[in-house]
Amino acid sequence: MKILAVDDNPFILEFLPAILQGTDFANVTVAASGKEALAIIEASAQPFDCLLLDIVMPFMDGITLCRKIRAISSYRTTPIIMLTLKSDAISIEQAFAAGANDYIVKPFEVREVERRLRVIQRLLDSSEVALRLDPKLMFTGGHQGQHDFALEDPVHVLGVPQLVPPFSLGNYLSQLSRKHLNICHVFCAQIEDIATLYSGGSSREYAMAIANVSGAISRVVDCPQLLMAHFGGGTILCIVTGDSLPGWPQIEELVLAELQIMGPWGEDANHAPITLSIGRPVRPNANRTQRVRNTFNRAIDRTAGRQISKNNASISHTSAVSSAR
Repeated sequence: MKILAVDDNPFILEFLPAILQGTDFANVTVAASGKEALAIIEASAQPFDCLLLDIVMPFMDGITLCRKIRAISSYRTTPIIMLTLKSDAISIEQAFAAGANDYIVKPFEVREVERRLRVIQRLLDSSEVALRLDPKLMFTGGHQGQHDFALEDPVHVLGVPQLVPPFSLGNYLSQLSRKHLNICHVFCAQIEDIATLYSGGSSREYAMAIANVSGAISRVVDCPQLLMAHFGGGTILCIVTGDSLPGWPQIEELVLAELQIMGPWGEDANHAPITLSIGRPVRPNANRTQRVRNTFNRAIDRTAGRQISKNNASISHTSAVSSAR
């Protein structure tokens, strides 16, 4: 793995290559600033496989550098790990929103750096990288129901500030401290009738629907400590840290109202409005090894229960109307 480490601290620039020398990650290039890092990236004949970026740097901080790197076409999906002295949720979430995939809090241990790099290596060796779609760059009038991805495939839609790839959202949740776990809420939003939208719309319209729902959630929750990811099939998982959140089930009503305000979501103004179900939030599992899978599954189950409840209520209402007649 070819690694570029960027930090304004000379000790870190000496320390990282030294501690990785005896591992499988010994190919490390260093840069002392964002400007130098961008020059190295531009001059490199072979792209780097992974980037380690310090968040707090003068002139150009790591979050700004992360955004600039993500703007380079060959680095759209390159794993980025942030190095930071800060453990507060806001700076870390800003880094993820800028395109980071993981983070390590200083002072770090040798084993922790190697462990996080091995996680990234597994990502590079697998097919876990979500397909990235940018509705602004996609052609209008695409063929309906013809996509380069399956309905159940994760799709990362660009252009929504707090929407991140599924791998990154899982990494973020897995590393939350016990302090932040106590104020963390995980909930799931499911776009209803997503199969019809997939079979009857273009890829651009599918991406626009995900973007609109994610944007509506972002505006309703209105919290900088919000991160979301689309896990396929119209399932959007959301993580919020903080106490000032909308109530449930009111949040579902507010998001649906926001979607109405936003107006037509696709290329055809006659498309049926997007509807969705949002389940009550769950608290993350304390056990780090089981946290991501168990927490996300519980959140998804809550939303499935919400859908069943709404369907039963609809059936009861229909039956009552029929009986009255």
